[in-house]
Amino acid sequence: SAGLLPRNAPPQARSDERRQNGVIKKDSGSQEDLSFQDLASIEKERRQLLLRSELPFWRILSYYRGTSLRAVVSDSLVWTTLLIYVWIRWRANTIDYVPAAVAMMEKTNVNILGGFLSFFLVLFVNQTNDRFLEMYGFSKACSGRIQDIAGVAKTQLPYEVADRLVCHFNAAHIAGYVG
Repeated sequence: SAGLLPRNAPPQARSDERRQNGVIKKDSGSQEDLSFQDLASIEKERRQLLLRSELPFWRILSYYRGTSLRAVVSDSLVWTTLLIYVWIRWRANTIDYVPAAVAMMEKTNVNILGGFLSFFLVLFVNQTNDRFLEMYGFSKACSGRIQDIAGVAKTQLPYEVADRLVCHFNAAHIAGYVG
């Protein structure tokens, strides 16, 4: 298919084509399996990432590859927000007059409003975290029951029937996440 590197391309080039952020893409447009060199390259990178987890915190922050920093640096929304903020601060510091909206805000008590909203923000975040932990518990319990059923099905039912049953349970579990 178009855009794929030839089989005799260097292993690193082939493996980069099939990986995105270190994860093997399921549908890379190729019908062939990964070669041994591709798998060895992926395993080498995975082991390097694993060894980094033992480093001190400040050393971990100094890495670029294998972190979310790569996604943040290439995200246009982050840069757009930062540029808008810098432009607003620059504009506020270069004008010689006080805009009418700012003069009106001086007469209001913004501190009370900010404290009030911060209080409700803390409550909202706490409630959201509780809901997340409850749903996570339900998800892990469901996953455990699916594994229990899969173990029994694989030992008691014919292979095709057991495989199909496990696939249906996994699909139902995934459907629970997406609605």
